[in-house]
Amino acid sequence: MKKITIGELSLYRAAAPNVRDNLILVDSQDGAKNLSVGVGVYNKGQASEFHTHHNEEEVMIYFKGEGLMRMEDGTEVTLKRGDITFVPANEPHKLINTGDGEFIFMFVYSPMGPEKNIRKWDTVDGVHLTLDDLVNL
Repeated sequence: MKKITIGELSLYRAAAPNVRDNLILVDSQDGAKNLSVGVGVYNKGQASEFHTHHNEEEVMIYFKGEGLMRMEDGTEVTLKRGDITFVPANEPHKLINTGDGEFIFMFVYSPMGPEKNIRKWDTVDGVHLTLDDLVNL
């Protein structure tokens, strides 16, 4: 067992043109062998690029804000607090913040893998998010 405190985690920021922030909550650095878990924080207008996880399934649970998942075939699904999406391996997708505030969601990869790319992003010095920053209960 390992205890992790959200406020002590590094905040990773993707480079332009797809600037967005992520926290890695649990991955191999914590001893996990079969999954990784993180939180995405997209500010107004921010989006991921189209991307594909070739070996990993992804589940996303949406905590705050409004967004849109766009699939490569043009299918779009609107998202809000309380929604959950499952993206099978090899399914290209893009996530977009369509709201006026932050769009915050938890993501789970199984098996782990994509979080290794997130850990290559720049870290944001001096910013430590809390649970209250991520989820308004």
